[in-house]
Amino acid sequence: MTDAPSDPPTELPPGHRSGFVAICGRPNVGKSTLLNAILGEPLAVATPHPQTTREKLLGVWTEHAFQAVLVDTPGIHRARSALNQYMVGQALAGARDVDLVLLLVETPLVRSAEDAHAWQPGEVALEALSLLAELQRPIALVMTKIDRLRDRDLMIPILQTMSEAHPFEGIVPTAAATGEGLEQLRSLVSDRLPQGPRYFDGESLSDRPMRWHAAELIRAELFEHLREEVPYSCAVVVTAYNEGSRVDRISATIFVERPSQKGLVIGKGGRMIKKLREGSQMRIANLTGRVSEVHLNIDIAKNWTRDPSKLETLGYREEKDS
Repeated sequence: MTDAPSDPPTELPPGHRSGFVAICGRPNVGKSTLLNAILGEPLAVATPHPQTTREKLLGVWTEHAFQAVLVDTPGIHRARSALNQYMVGQALAGARDVDLVLLLVETPLVRSAEDAHAWQPGEVALEALSLLAELQRPIALVMTKIDRLRDRDLMIPILQTMSEAHPFEGIVPTAAATGEGLEQLRSLVSDRLPQGPRYFDGESLSDRPMRWHAAELIRAELFEHLREEVPYSCAVVVTAYNEGSRVDRISATIFVERPSQKGLVIGKGGRMIKKLREGSQMRIANLTGRVSEVHLNIDIAKNWTRDPSKLETLGYREEKDS
């Protein structure tokens, strides 16, 4: 799961547990938001838009008695383009060899007991469950966004319905925004990890370099400010990341598919590219705790989302089995 884990500490408490835990589900159910809430850092890009996450990311959850390497994955959906097929492949690859899969399902916005008893999970959610079950890994159910329900008793028939869909290792209702259920989730994860050493030192939060995180945070700004299909047609490649004594200087290129999209990213009088640059600087600084200076260029990679060879050129490469 990782090429170069850090040296483990020499002393660990008796019975220390460690392992890999995949966070999976359909798009926009709160996977990245949950990862960020657990780690207490804005590590993964989380937006209200579906299919924001394109690649799996390891987030390192270290406590005294255990270390869980959390695999944040793209949403499992019905993929058509080469990019979407890559994303679903990343999700399933991220869950293939883990010790536990957390299947996230969004709490339905039901308003009465009758609605709660009649509710059924959607086809995409069930398809995601079926694909994950084929991997034959233990699966626990995490219901997200339960703060949407004023009457928590309405969760009872919903959880009963979900429990009939699969023999889950456990079921935990959560609300990442308020922290509700996170302690129960901690207990479930730690109890189901095998005994073992740490894969990363206690200070590590991710397996990805800051260059990768910078590209993701710039993409988050595209989703924040641009509408409709434009952010989905954008890829970001960081061409330089230099840590200075006072300021980190980052250069990146935003690739779009069509000339008309290039104009939208630049904006009238360069106003949009200025917003993107300033927002990216704030996001990167919030993650690193250092001042950042971002320089953005725009280029065109025609139809890159549908061309597997161009996906690789822009950094979306399938991992090879060793």
